[in-house]
Amino acid sequence: MPRLHSLIAGLGALSALAAPMLHPHPSGSTDRVTPGAVRVESSSHVRITLLDDRGVIKQLARDYDVDLAKGSGFTVTPDGVVVTATQVVQAADDPRVYAANRVFAEYFKVKIPADFKRHSLDDADLDRRLQACYPPQRTDSTCIADVATNVSVYPYLDPPPAGGLPAQILTTGSSPAAPAVLKVTKGGEKQSLPTVPLGTTLGAAVESLDVMSLPGRPSAKLPPKLDTAHLDPPGGRAFKERDKVAKLLDDGASGAALIDDGRSEVVGFVSGGGDEPVTITPADDIRSALVAAGVTPRRGPVDVVYENALASYHNKLYSGAIPALQQVLNLRPDHAVAADHLRVAQSKAGTAEDAGAKPVARPTTAAQPKSSVPPYVWAAGGVVVLALLAVGVVLLRRRSAAARADGDGRTDPGLDGHSVAEPGIAAQGDFAGEAGSYPPGENSWPPYAVTRVFGAEAARSPEVVGPPPATPVPSTSVPSTPVPADPSPPRGQAYPADLSPPHGHAHPADPSPPRGHSYPPNPSPPRGQAQLKFCTQCGMRLGQGHRFCGFCGNPVDS
Repeated sequence: MPRLHSLIAGLGALSALAAPMLHPHPSGSTDRVTPGAVRVESSSHVRITLLDDRGVIKQLARDYDVDLAKGSGFTVTPDGVVVTATQVVQAADDPRVYAANRVFAEYFKVKIPADFKRHSLDDADLDRRLQACYPPQRTDSTCIADVATNVSVYPYLDPPPAGGLPAQILTTGSSPAAPAVLKVTKGGEKQSLPTVPLGTTLGAAVESLDVMSLPGRPSAKLPPKLDTAHLDPPGGRAFKERDKVAKLLDDGASGAALIDDGRSEVVGFVSGGGDEPVTITPADDIRSALVAAGVTPRRGPVDVVYENALASYHNKLYSGAIPALQQVLNLRPDHAVAADHLRVAQSKAGTAEDAGAKPVARPTTAAQPKSSVPPYVWAAGGVVVLALLAVGVVLLRRRSAAARADGDGRTDPGLDGHSVAEPGIAAQGDFAGEAGSYPPGENSWPPYAVTRVFGAEAARSPEVVGPPPATPVPSTSVPSTPVPADPSPPRGQAYPADLSPPHGHAHPADPSPPRGHSYPPNPSPPRGQAQLKFCTQCGMRLGQGHRFCGFCGNPVDS
């Protein structure tokens, strides 16, 4: 068996041999140019007067229309400026010679062919008069001739304009291959004629071309003819297919645009045929001729909309191309290429060939949208959610345990380390909780109680029921005072009926608080603030909305 490197070498050699056979013409590169193709036909109208001075002077006037040439061309402005070859509008044969032959043969009853050649007669006197009838005109000329050149432009439209569009010659060249610039005198007022994209130069890398010619007057049944050709060398001024191009010129391709397949734009035109050599006129010379005629090549609004439609059409987005092509026809109803593309787009819209057709939804089950997130991302997210839930459960359990520990008799560490002086009455430092401290004498109520309860259920509590139970207080907190004569409890407080005053305290005669302590004012709280409430079991203050005391665990509703 052959080795791998030998097989690869053989394939490389085969590809090298096949490379010259490849044809680098992209599809769909010419219909950007074909709407601007035109056919140009020129003729001459000759009015000639024959003078007969034998005896009595006589005159014979005749009018003749003489066909000069027919060829191709292209439009470069939307108001109808056309470029073609000079040989198409300025024939080498003089139409005055043709008119002289016709009028002399008619008047003198001699046989002279009706052509563009100068002839002679056997009769010396008649021959002298015939030679004096041919141009140029002299003082002894026997014929006086006036010539007017008529040019008609036939754009590629559907339906085509009857008789074409009349045009005038703006400028011609000194050779048959030089550019001739024409301007239509009727039909370009709306500036909506299709144009071609004109390149700036015939580059050295250009090799593949399309010759766009019109052998007859264009219509929907006779579109522009496109023939492939190649430059030899690339960017040169000669064709590889000389015989093929020469035959095209004989069929009316003089002035035909040369389309660069790579850029889909016109880079020149071809001329010649008959006795004239095949010649390529590059885009550089075309632009120079336009400058001499005072013309700047440009595209029109119809071309802009049409090229936008081509983008969808060539991408097989037929449903999207239909409204754009319809807009082209709204601006130019006789746009032949747009009308043809619209018929094709309408026939393929919504079919399997339409890349822009939306898939038809099944009536039974609707297709579920597929997620772009990989499955492992969802799995990782689930793990994170479970971990957060576990951490939350642990924190809740710890807070519940802390709340139960506070209910076993431990004081809240947020009470600044002070002990309770009287049952249900907090020391002065107790009022410096989360709501901040309040100076003595201010009628301020903290919005929330300073006690903190974790893990207790939230509920709404009615008013405190019953007096708080007695709680022993160390003797160091408040100095002993003699039993007052008045046994009533301190101001704002009430002792239970079955309990005596706390140990170490006597009923003060004066209901003012002990020395060094102050009771919070007891009027009703300001509007908009919560009611301060106390536990009925231990006398400690209750948090807002708590159902259980955070110190003893006693239910608030009991």
